[in-house]
Amino acid sequence: MLGMKRRRLFMWLMAEDFYSGTMALVIGLPVAVFLSEMISLITAKLIGLGIIGHRFTLSVEGLALTVIGFLGIKLAANILLSFKIIKREPYRLMHDTQEEKLKIVNEKRSLGMLVFGILFLAIAYAMAIVGISWENLQYFGFTLVLGVLGTFLLIKGFCAIFSKLIKNRKGKEELHMFTFRQLQENVFLRSGALTISSLLVLVAIACMSYGISVAVTNLQNGNRHNMDFTFEQYDEESGKNIRNLMEQEKTKELIADWRGIRVTYLPTRNLWEEDTDRKTCEYDTTSMKQAAGNLSQEQRDILENINIYRDDLHMIDLSGINEILKNQGKEPLSLEEGELFVYIDPEVYGAEEKKTFDSYLQYHPKMLIDDEEYVIKAVCSFDIVVDRSITIGFGIVLPDELFDRYADEDNIYTYWNVWLSKSLIEEKGLMQAVMEGNRYFSGSGLEFENYLQNMGRQVFYVVAASYLTIYLALIFLIIANTVISLLYLMQEKKTKRRYHTLIRLGSTYEKIWASAKRQIKWYFGVPLGAAFVSGIFGVYSLFSGILPSNVRGQGLMLILIAVIVMIILCVVECAYVKMVMHISRENIVQMMEIRRIE
Repeated sequence: MLGMKRRRLFMWLMAEDFYSGTMALVIGLPVAVFLSEMISLITAKLIGLGIIGHRFTLSVEGLALTVIGFLGIKLAANILLSFKIIKREPYRLMHDTQEEKLKIVNEKRSLGMLVFGILFLAIAYAMAIVGISWENLQYFGFTLVLGVLGTFLLIKGFCAIFSKLIKNRKGKEELHMFTFRQLQENVFLRSGALTISSLLVLVAIACMSYGISVAVTNLQNGNRHNMDFTFEQYDEESGKNIRNLMEQEKTKELIADWRGIRVTYLPTRNLWEEDTDRKTCEYDTTSMKQAAGNLSQEQRDILENINIYRDDLHMIDLSGINEILKNQGKEPLSLEEGELFVYIDPEVYGAEEKKTFDSYLQYHPKMLIDDEEYVIKAVCSFDIVVDRSITIGFGIVLPDELFDRYADEDNIYTYWNVWLSKSLIEEKGLMQAVMEGNRYFSGSGLEFENYLQNMGRQVFYVVAASYLTIYLALIFLIIANTVISLLYLMQEKKTKRRYHTLIRLGSTYEKIWASAKRQIKWYFGVPLGAAFVSGIFGVYSLFSGILPSNVRGQGLMLILIAVIVMIILCVVECAYVKMVMHISRENIVQMMEIRRIE
């Protein structure tokens, strides 16, 4: 209108956008770095690392890519918006955006949408909770489609009962019909956008609940510090080298104790197959299967998953187990004649498995080895090595004399567990002490694993399974609430002529503000209410469908965590509502001041 060329106008707008983007980066990047370091320190503390070895690192390349990506997206958005308005005449840009015309709503059609929406959601909930959705990708996709379509129809069809609720409401507030018309247009003309926002909040609830639950349980199950190093002896020469290393003066300064635990396979005929020259044993699990017949089908399936009837059965000597318990300050185990323990790796032996074995052992299951009967006394489940040198899903623990009787001497592996000096750990901290030991033992040329490897793996599990889902939950939550907030405020701007009319007709600030508050509550309440109801079923289906096996069975704790998460998210949503109310109130005050001046 004043003769400014479009190119100059575009550059002017880009300069303003670049300034606001730069300010956002100046504030956002330091906050992001601070939060990243805090997460690192908290993770290290929870895992057991401590903060002695923490080092601040900053990737210049990552920082540059972040800035380029952020500004690039803003540039692309401005270009796309410019294409939309470049052909418009200046006088059209100077006028307010035209209001959308009210669509006539068919109540019968809306009621049908509501019924079908509830039906689709019920089917989706049932498939997810029962576990059908997790069987294959097709079922999961079908459940996802039903959930999205059901949510859309639910919000769209809510108009059928919404109209009757509002029209027939007793004790109507001031500006009741104005509020009703505003909601009728703003909510149900925008059902698509509100559905997307509702689904994003639902995903945020599910991710947040799942991520925090997995993080807590992983930290509880993963923070197992039983020993610091494990050396593997696989023949006489490697055993001699390990003993020579342990006798050196420097080694004695570093370590407080080292003990061996012997492990081998029970040499059954099926294990060696055609090799008849090897020592073999007869192994029979008939009595174990008979005892399992007293359990439920679900419990029998759990035993089958652990594979307790396997032929390649590990044997562990009892004295080695007791050495580990001794260093943990626990009471040693003992066996009477005709008894044995079964060993199950702690990664496998979760709450459900423990409950199943508690019921199973009541029926006194037995196994036959060379026609000798052994009763299973109890279950051992703790780490016998520092890391993944050996992972035993199911094995047996025998007294040393029985171990020697059944074992094939040429196939015994000895795992030497090492505990570092307590004075060294107190002086340098666990991480630095393990690192010093790792540097020293690396020069020996022997095969060994250390606690940091296991700890690093646990950190990866926690980050991969929980922190990423929590991060995604926060992103989805911010996007959803931003969409809802902006939609309402933009709609309020578009309909400001109606507010001007109310002001001319003598409506007071208090009445208009009360109407706006009711609109905001309904505008947020419809999508968020649908999201939280769906979130209850969504979180439950996640817990029943894709939760790790070692976490299942802790249902009460997981549900408690989910409830706490939903309460926190409710508080966050209330904060968003308060923020939108504050901005809306300022807009109303501004509109009233303009009318007074005119």
